[in-house]
Amino acid sequence: MAIRITDILNTELIAAYMTEAESNKIPYLGEAFFPNKKKMGIDLKWLHSHKGLGVALKPSNFDAIPEIRPRGEAKLTQEQMPLFRESRIVSETNIAELARISEANDRYLQPVVDDIYNDVRDLVEGAEIAAERMRMQLLAPTNGNVEISFGENDHTIGAYDYDSNNIWKGANYLALSGSSTWDNKTTSTPLSDIKTGKKALRKNGVTPVAIISNSNTFDYLTGNEQIKSALVSVTGQAINYIDDETVVDVIRKKEQIDWIIYDKMYKDTDGTEKYFYPDDYVTIVGAGQLGTLWRGSTPEELTTVNKMIDAPNAPVDITVLPSGIAIAVQTEYKPSFTITTTVSQIALPSYEGMDGVFVIKVK
Repeated sequence: MAIRITDILNTELIAAYMTEAESNKIPYLGEAFFPNKKKMGIDLKWLHSHKGLGVALKPSNFDAIPEIRPRGEAKLTQEQMPLFRESRIVSETNIAELARISEANDRYLQPVVDDIYNDVRDLVEGAEIAAERMRMQLLAPTNGNVEISFGENDHTIGAYDYDSNNIWKGANYLALSGSSTWDNKTTSTPLSDIKTGKKALRKNGVTPVAIISNSNTFDYLTGNEQIKSALVSVTGQAINYIDDETVVDVIRKKEQIDWIIYDKMYKDTDGTEKYFYPDDYVTIVGAGQLGTLWRGSTPEELTTVNKMIDAPNAPVDITVLPSGIAIAVQTEYKPSFTITTTVSQIALPSYEGMDGVFVIKVK
């Protein structure tokens, strides 16, 4: 029995395939702090208010009109969310290959079908990577500048600034220098630096619960003299070598905080392999959600919602995943005959809980 290309490149079938694949995926760390939510449109608004410490109630005289307490400042941020979109093409050669091996029992058919599906999977995974990269730019802001930026390799140059007046940077960011950087294992004091970050968060009314870094940064702590001294005070014995687990245990006992090592990597648009969470930074976070990764309505989705095209008769088939990522399959004869699969998303994180984050540049 012959197989039709539309039996394979059907967006509903692709969406079902992708949903099943997502259920087996190890979650991105950023989703724990910026969970996904869907909204209509392309504009994003969020309110950021600085809680800080409580203020004592002022004394008053009897029979006097009470003084009006001013409200705390709140900043309303509104941005147009960026569009991410890429395509892959099934060529006439691919279609001919499918036709050649389309016998039902042909053992070469499934690998070809899987390869076509891998195109879609790669594009959807690219959308998730773009979202996680944005989350991590907020959790580990380069030089304390809280922004999401896109460079020339992304074909769009621009930035979203979350701290235009540097209020967050002045209170929630510490850049170490000289002999205090963590690569100086005899003179640096990481436990003291962590304590500084915890104090800053408590001043904001936040309880610190975890520290995030990648393993390259964490490795600075093995062999650190302050860590060794802390362990000696616990065990009463001289220590020459401590492993990763012992370092984590010392920090947990001394500072009552857990360490999360996040080594997940991705390939950037210029082809270089990178950690989502960069080297030489650590982030102390408080309990609870920091923000939301919002996904808006892509042009592909809007055409279906507003019935701007006759989907059953049009040469484009569109399905939107539960996450808000849209998949569109378009058949064209130019000539030549091509089938183009496009994956798109409109996405941007809000960051209402940024005062619950303290970042240390340790080198």
